[in-house]
Amino acid sequence: MNIFDFYNGHTKPYGIIGNPIEHSFSPVLQNTILQKMGFNGVYVPFRVDEKDMQKAVEGLYALGFEGLNVTVPHKISVMNYLCCIDDTAEKVGAVNTLKRTENGFKGYNTDILGLKKSFYINKIDVKGKKTMLIGAGGAANSAAVLLSQLGAEKIVFVNRTNEKAEALRKHISSFYSGETDVISFDDMYTYEKPDIVINATSVGMGEGVWESPVKESGFFKDINAVFDVIYIPWETKFLNDAKKYGCKCVNGFDMLIYQGIASYEIWHDISVSDETALEIKDALSEYFLKGGKKAVKRNEIK
Repeated sequence: MNIFDFYNGHTKPYGIIGNPIEHSFSPVLQNTILQKMGFNGVYVPFRVDEKDMQKAVEGLYALGFEGLNVTVPHKISVMNYLCCIDDTAEKVGAVNTLKRTENGFKGYNTDILGLKKSFYINKIDVKGKKTMLIGAGGAANSAAVLLSQLGAEKIVFVNRTNEKAEALRKHISSFYSGETDVISFDDMYTYEKPDIVINATSVGMGEGVWESPVKESGFFKDINAVFDVIYIPWETKFLNDAKKYGCKCVNGFDMLIYQGIASYEIWHDISVSDETALEIKDALSEYFLKGGKKAVKRNEIK
């Protein structure tokens, strides 16, 4: 019998809370990062009901957890049980990473950091560019805040519900000096061409699904880059159509991996090199495409 002695009294605990949680990719991601960085830690998932959120947060803090990730549906409600919240997370209005402090857990949003890293690694330059954001939910909120921070010249919001898009535009305009607009899906085909388009909706998500929020593929002509928060399927119809017109295409897996690395950086007050980040991303991409994706039944970026 083999003796397993990797975990011991010095092992630092980390974890993720959500509901459901059984198919989260985060344990694979974070334990891979811990191993790659040579850190004596372990990362485990916890299913937590909404009614038990306060007890869960306080209990995990009492048990000595160094950091936590938070996934749906708790990214907003968890903010009620933290000692403080990072400024960027305040702007986004959601928290997905908790770091232990002397006074309790502090909240951060690494979805926005994962998207930022995805742009950087894939050489998508947002500064001074016209951007179009499809969707007005949680992922769109993170993307809109990032576009404002990176100095986009203009952000155009497209959503089926005009009221939600207007609310997001109004929120972003409270700290963003660039131009904003809200248009319908019907208008997007005749509107001035953006340089960059982000799909932050769930349209097209799921094995065997072949749908796109953009119904006319000719829309992608003369657009430089497109980003889809979805990574199941690996290449959505949205990305497939864009690729035919020569757009630079990036799916949501990069964002998933880089937001996880950003959590590790926050917990340990370090910066992971681009070379190491790419190595981790490439290894997990290979694992995912060879069957590891069977452990993931939903998109965590919501």
